[in-house]
Amino acid sequence: MIEFQSEIFPVLGLAFVFMVIFLLGEAIRRIMPSCPEISRKFVHFSSGLTALSFPYLIKSHWMVLGLAAGFSLILVFAKMKGVLKSIHDVERKSYGAMLFPVSVYLVFLLSHGNPVLYFVSILVMTVSDTLAAIVGGKYGSIRYEVEGITKSLEGSTVFFFVTFLCVHISLLLMTQIGRLDSVLIALVIAILVTGFEAISPTGSDNFFVPLGTYFILAKMLKNPLQGTVEQIWILLAMILVTGIISLKSRLFKTTGLIGMILVNYAAWSLCGFFWFLPLFMGQIMLYFLVSYFADKVAVEITGYQIKFLFYSALLPTLLVFVANAIPDQHPLFLPYVTSIVAQMAIIYYFFSSITAAEKSEFIKRLTGNRSVMALYCGTASTLFIAIVPILFNCKTRLISIIIVFVATCTASYLFHILFARIRLEDKITLRQKIRLLCTSIAVAIAFLLQEMFV
Repeated sequence: MIEFQSEIFPVLGLAFVFMVIFLLGEAIRRIMPSCPEISRKFVHFSSGLTALSFPYLIKSHWMVLGLAAGFSLILVFAKMKGVLKSIHDVERKSYGAMLFPVSVYLVFLLSHGNPVLYFVSILVMTVSDTLAAIVGGKYGSIRYEVEGITKSLEGSTVFFFVTFLCVHISLLLMTQIGRLDSVLIALVIAILVTGFEAISPTGSDNFFVPLGTYFILAKMLKNPLQGTVEQIWILLAMILVTGIISLKSRLFKTTGLIGMILVNYAAWSLCGFFWFLPLFMGQIMLYFLVSYFADKVAVEITGYQIKFLFYSALLPTLLVFVANAIPDQHPLFLPYVTSIVAQMAIIYYFFSSITAAEKSEFIKRLTGNRSVMALYCGTASTLFIAIVPILFNCKTRLISIIIVFVATCTASYLFHILFARIRLEDKITLRQKIRLLCTSIAVAIAFLLQEMFV
């Protein structure tokens, strides 16, 4: 109670500063109505610099939660009522303003009072993003699209160099890490976080950039030089493996390929090889499915962008981050494997359902009974993806395989029911959301069965 009372005045002072920043942003928008990005980036930059002071003024994460929740509600309310146009009045669809306070709180909570981890993560989100947006908007000529959002190579280049400097200088000034270690750590983080920023649509970089910076930096600071060299080799391996699989089959466009490299890297670097293995097996299975069905379906099933990867990799990636943040990763392994196997079972079912070309006798029999086909796809995905990782990483192997199988078949059968009732063939985004929902249910079932039988 005494600690809370001692922090009330700093929190109130910070709240006042944020309100002043909002008011100044509104004033800038009125002065420069034709440049809404200027006022928006002023608020982003000023708020980020103010948030850097949190570890030095506040010790309780509850106080930070109160600040973050309060301003999140203000921002949501302002968007609904059409006010605070300095933040919300931009041409593109963006949730970055609402994600900003969420990210600040999560990084503060995860850093456990370690100012370096918090400071670097928020600094990168604040400075790199602002300068990249300004330079890219004014001088960007080489453009690329991320789900309808236009970005520039010049902006991404600025983001890379500014991120490198933010990490490198912060580590030199705030830690005892040597210069070579600092350079290598900054290089790896700059490469990866620039990838996060490049493929993040609708302002989601305000979430992925600080959280990605935090997890990578926390991992690399545990054993600077040796750990950094290891991370570089892992990153190169992910680029090579993912590139070969994706480019040969034309599975992904550029944004999807970058995203898959980052997901693979996160799984191996944060949790180990056996967490990467199910992802790798899933990509191999997807490669075989696409190769087989490419000329048998009436829709395009190659050249996926980041939106497909977002719905496919969201659950596995979240489970990787959570596993890395807790002492014992093992309870999350089976749900993590299930999140991959269930996705592939549903994709297999979808490809089989929309086969338009002349079908093999086996496919004809399967599609003749869609319920059986759903169970078959769940079985095939479990056998192909789950067996090897579970054999090497689980003690109760048979029970673990059965748990993944039951959860996966449940998800596949549920998708089969919804696919028929809602007619999802041509509803791409809705179909991906339904697939994510069914996979989430499978993960919940895996959690429950694991608690009961393992």
